[in-house]
Amino acid sequence: MKLKIITATALAILFAAPASAGPLNNIWHHQQVRIGNGIASGRLTPVEAIGLEAREAFIRGEARFLRATGGGLSPAEKGFLRSQLAAASGAIRYHKHN
Repeated sequence: MKLKIITATALAILFAAPASAGPLNNIWHHQQVRIGNGIASGRLTPVEAIGLEAREAFIRGEARFLRATGGGLSPAEKGFLRSQLAAASGAIRYHKHN
């Protein structure tokens, strides 16, 4: 089970958007790397990693929906997504240190 999670996270890191794709993609990529590092170091359990990955996937889904319904992201929508990602970042930090 743990090997599957580590493999899935490693693949997510490898295939995450490149760093030059925009600020939101930079944040997503950085958080994927942080989750992968937490698993590799043993600071995140597999269950915690799955929860954090699910949260990241939900935020990505919200971004896809907002892009599809509005012809792109407005500044307010970008701010909303940044606040969601900031909360997810805090969750990563919490789970890695507790």
